[in-house]
Amino acid sequence: MTRRGRRWLLGLLLVFGGLVVAVLTGPLLLDQERYRAILTSRASQLLNRTVTAGSLRVHLLPSPGVTIRDLIIGDRAPRSEPFLDAEQLHVALKLLPLLKGEIQIRSIRLDRPRIRLARGPEGWNLDDLIRPTARGVAAEPRRTEGARVGRGQPALPILVAGALAVRHGALVLESPLYPHGPARLELKDVNLDISAPAPRSPIRIHASGPLPGNVSGSFDLTGSLQPFEGDRHPIEVEFHARGIEAAQLASSLGLPRSSPSVAALSGTFDLEGKAVGEWPVLDLQAEANLQRIGVALPLLKHAGTGGEENGKAPGDKAWLRVKGRWGVDGLDLPQVNLLWKGQVTTGRLHLAIQKSPRLQFWLDTPNLSIEPIVAIVTAAGAGTDSSSSADTPRPASRASNPSVPPFDKGGVGGFRTQYSPEVAGLQVEGHLRSGILRWGKLVMTTAEGDLRYCCGLLTIGRLQGGFYGGTLSGDAALSFSGRAPHTRVTTHLEGVQIEPLLDAIQKPQWTLRGRMTLNSKIELSGQLGPGALARASGQTDITLANGRVIGYAPLERLSKTVDPFLKGTGISSSALSEFDLLSAHWTLDGGTLRTRDLTLLRDGAKFFAVGSVNLLTQALDFDVTAKVAKTTIEAKVQGTSPDLVVTPQMGRIEGRIRTDVGKLLGDARNKDLGKVLQQLFSR
Repeated sequence: MTRRGRRWLLGLLLVFGGLVVAVLTGPLLLDQERYRAILTSRASQLLNRTVTAGSLRVHLLPSPGVTIRDLIIGDRAPRSEPFLDAEQLHVALKLLPLLKGEIQIRSIRLDRPRIRLARGPEGWNLDDLIRPTARGVAAEPRRTEGARVGRGQPALPILVAGALAVRHGALVLESPLYPHGPARLELKDVNLDISAPAPRSPIRIHASGPLPGNVSGSFDLTGSLQPFEGDRHPIEVEFHARGIEAAQLASSLGLPRSSPSVAALSGTFDLEGKAVGEWPVLDLQAEANLQRIGVALPLLKHAGTGGEENGKAPGDKAWLRVKGRWGVDGLDLPQVNLLWKGQVTTGRLHLAIQKSPRLQFWLDTPNLSIEPIVAIVTAAGAGTDSSSSADTPRPASRASNPSVPPFDKGGVGGFRTQYSPEVAGLQVEGHLRSGILRWGKLVMTTAEGDLRYCCGLLTIGRLQGGFYGGTLSGDAALSFSGRAPHTRVTTHLEGVQIEPLLDAIQKPQWTLRGRMTLNSKIELSGQLGPGALARASGQTDITLANGRVIGYAPLERLSKTVDPFLKGTGISSSALSEFDLLSAHWTLDGGTLRTRDLTLLRDGAKFFAVGSVNLLTQALDFDVTAKVAKTTIEAKVQGTSPDLVVTPQMGRIEGRIRTDVGKLLGDARNKDLGKVLQQLFSR
């Protein structure tokens, strides 16, 4: 080797040795606390959020990089919980650019982070990381080195300048859907991979992990984020979830796990779909396979309303398909199709969550039972405030002059809501149309009505449809905000056939034929079901035309008793079981029906009755007067079937005794006299 060659080799060895020494001792010579402060400050400027780190370690072998422990990225004010809390962040740097004095990221890995995605009135807490946000010049500290973010440029593409990996992370999803705190869904042990983006190529995203619950479910999500073009940021996502536990999902959305509505759910379902658009507006389509879902309604079985027929056994084919859009103001699904128990229900749903969450719907179904709706509302109302009186149900707060556009401007189902936007809690309002609408054994055909729910109050308004050969219209309100449920029902029946109606609501011991017109207002406190009549009060106007009573023992007993008197006037006793017109005004209180003006017309004869019927014991107490031509016949009717006691002419005799003898005894003793006479004439 020449002398010149030896000098060149010695110089090369000295340079290499110096490089090795620098590599081995360089990290020890750095002021790591100073660099930790610089890095967290620059990260805070980049994200426009507070960033803190517990410790920082720089290493050059086996590859250059930085490891940060206990990293915390704050959320946007005024949120108190952090947006991200990671056990460790490792940033790998490219070696050759580093030798030239340039910092280029090769990859980023987050170990065991907890990422919290939440939505508030100002939107999602990651909006400013995905889409451009204007930042004032005065608000930006002066930056002397490193990467800069221009005003209006989002931070996410810079964060993923290299490949990004998340290992064993936790993802918490929150949305303010309920008045007692946000709904929360937490996914644990989530893995996320984002590829290093090539120039002008989309960023590829893949996430997977287990689902919460007692069964082994999982989700898988793939997507892409297109390069930014001005203020546009196209996103495309496909998602698959298998084995979603129905009860766990309902509980995660805010319903108490112990509530009857959650306890009624069993089994799992699969979900798959696709979202395409520009954040935060995404076009959605999804399908859920509900075949493995089971629904039992023990609450309805206990009430004796036939709820066992409204559930679903696991294995019965069922699915839900939706298509719509997720936007800034909420979720709009103009196409909703549900296959349930062999029938397809179509409709539209809109969930607005800008202020107080509001769910609007329009449903068209061939067959629907209203009992599951009442069961769900009953379960939801169980947790409402019980401090108010049961006799004064609290409706939802009202706006002074609400001006809310109709939900369905162009057709059936448009109505103006009176719920105030400031009301806390989920509000539900919509229009329902069903070919067959059921309540227990009662059936309406071609039924339509408005349905609203808020704050423990369910209202059914403008309900109308066919009802046993006639029509039914009415309104109802069920309040669960007091110490006990409170129900109000207003009903109008026109031309209804009585016999099939009675068959649907009572055992076929007797029946009544004819057509009925009825107007009623009923209120009751407490749970629906057996014993509700004892707590009910109200009034009813009823008219029956061309009627015939068959098999009613009290009337048959009365007919046999007065038959001799009627035959003496040329009228057969069948006149009591057949009539041209019957009308009455009834009041209901504590399970007892009372009337003062029951009138029955038959071939010119008139029958009048004043008295009461105890609906719980079937006991009757009536004064009956029959006017035929110029003859007047009176009778006292008391007791229960088959021990009914009919005393002809006693109605007039009792009245005279009370009047004449009562004048001699005075008002105080007249009451005692009335009790004695009642016992006497009932024998």
